Amino acid sequence: MKKLGSILFTATLATALVGQANAQTNDEETAVRACLLLYLSFDAAQMEKAFHQSGTVKHIDNKTGEYKDETVAAFLTRVRAITTKPERKSEIVSLNIEGTAAQAKIRIEQKDLTFTDYMNLLKIDGTWRIVSKIFQRTDK
Repeated sequence: MKKLGSILFTATLATALVGQANAQTNDEETAVRACLLLYLSFDAAQMEKAFHQSGTVKHIDNKTGEYKDETVAAFLTRVRAITTKPERKSEIVSLNIEGTAAQAKIRIEQKDLTFTDYMNLLKIDGTWRIVSKIFQRTDK
């Protein structure tokens, strides 16, 4: 009987710990998604809050095939220059979180093109920030 009580206690403790871990995971996922939604707002002021100031944006120019590497500040300058915001449909395709690191795949569909973004995020001083973005632009 003592052995059965010990087994039940261990099972209850394990269930409680798994529940606590799931709650922490859900909290982190919610926080990462909130950061990504700032990026997806397509409002430069909101997007700036999503990125770490030393973050980078990299891609291959779809016209020239040239490798492009720019600062977040340069990227946001380009966003601010777009005066007419295009109609867009966006989704977070996948999200992986491990401790203080996360990676997300995002798809943004516009009338004549699709962007596939891969975001690397870190939890810096308790806040999730995008530290690097690489993307593929595909014209339709």
